[in-house]
Amino acid sequence: MGYAEKNLAAGETILYRARYHWVYYIFSAIVLVLAAALGLAALYARNAPAGEEVGRLLAWLALAFVVIGLLGFLALRIRTGMDEFVVTNRRVIRRVGLFAREVQQAPLERIQDITVEQGMFARMLGYGTVIVETASENGMLIFPKIASPEDFRTNVWRQAPPAGRTPAEVPATPAPPAPRARLEELESLKQRGLLSDEEYAAKRQEILSHL
Repeated sequence: MGYAEKNLAAGETILYRARYHWVYYIFSAIVLVLAAALGLAALYARNAPAGEEVGRLLAWLALAFVVIGLLGFLALRIRTGMDEFVVTNRRVIRRVGLFAREVQQAPLERIQDITVEQGMFARMLGYGTVIVETASENGMLIFPKIASPEDFRTNVWRQAPPAGRTPAEVPATPAPPAPRARLEELESLKQRGLLSDEEYAAKRQEILSHL
C-alpha cells in the first residue's frame, strides 16, 4: 500500500495515478548499449593479431559499463516504485525521494493552472513534464517525465471546481423528489383538472414502478 492510500481522508478516493515514462531509464539503457558495443569490440580485438591486451582492457570496460548500467537501472526502478503522482477527488499529491522524502499536495480548488511541457520528441513518444500552479503554500508542483501527461491534466480539471469556487460553493445536482412527494403533486394536478384519468393512472403507475 502506497503513501496515498495510507493517507486518504474519509470519503476520498484515488481517481488517477501517473507513472514515469520509460525514457526515465534512458541513461541506463545507453550505458548498457555501450557495454554491448565494448563487448563486441573486445571479442574482435582478442581475435586480431597482437590484440589480446586491448581485448582484455575493452572487456573490463564492458563489464564496468554493465555494472554501472544495471546499478543505475535498479536505483531508478526503486525510485519509480517509491515516487507517487496521484489525483484524488479532493487533491493532487506529489511524493518523491528515496531517503529524503518530499511530499507536496494541493487541494483541487486551489489549482490555478496546469502546464504540459513537451518537445517534439516527447510528443512522439507520449511523455512530458506537468507543472501544476497553485494558490497554496507549495506554489508549484512538478511531475517530470510522466507518461500520458494530457491524461493527468484532464483528470485534474475534471475534478477541479470552477475557478474561484470551492466544492461547497458548486451547486450540486438536485436530487429527484421522493416518490411520496411526487404522488402528492400528481394528486394535486388531478384535482385541479390538469390531468385526465388516463394520464393520472399512467403517471401513478410510473412512480410506483420505481419504488
